[in-house]
Amino acid sequence: PRLAAAGEWRDQGHRCAHVTALARAPTFRHSRNVPMSTTVFTIANQKGGVGKTTTAINLGTALAAVGQPTLVIDLDPQGNASTGLGVPRQDRKITSYDVLMGSAEIGAAVHPTKIPGLSIVPSTVDLSGAELELVGQPRRNFRLKDTIVRYNEHGSEFSYVLIDCPPSLSLLTVNAMTAADAVVVPLQCEFFALEGLSQLLKTIDLV
Repeated sequence: PRLAAAGEWRDQGHRCAHVTALARAPTFRHSRNVPMSTTVFTIANQKGGVGKTTTAINLGTALAAVGQPTLVIDLDPQGNASTGLGVPRQDRKITSYDVLMGSAEIGAAVHPTKIPGLSIVPSTVDLSGAELELVGQPRRNFRLKDTIVRYNEHGSEFSYVLIDCPPSLSLLTVNAMTAADAVVVPLQCEFFALEGLSQLLKTIDLV
């Protein structure tokens, strides 16, 4: 996948912000993943508290607001994106866990939000056990990619798919990366965050 890394700093006195971006490849490679009509972004960083979920929610809302139907896939067992988009835990009947385990297709897990044009595949704490359950399963690194491809083969209603990852370089994050056309990395401009970025870049290169 292509890499897009964004870092932001704020000067409290001047209330200014700065965003930088890094690109690993000049174009999206849609033919390897899903049809041209759908672009898949994975929002990842193994460091917690950098704004992955906030980025997923705000970017999804912005895309929907300009007429681009968008699907957010909550791949974090904490389920903060699901909560942030107003999906109560009791309403999360079919989740990203079911999709990864193969007990449901992604279309059955899509849950509309109160924002027109924005939907979500919600998450629950069950997802925390998926990594152990997938050990020994065929194509365990490609489970999410495969279900997205199948969904698009039947005609996807979404222009964009945004995958919100957990704060780790786990099997869940690898699944998100293999499904992606590009990786968005929310990044704080500080030493430890930059150190973690180098580890993330190595993982992206391997994928």
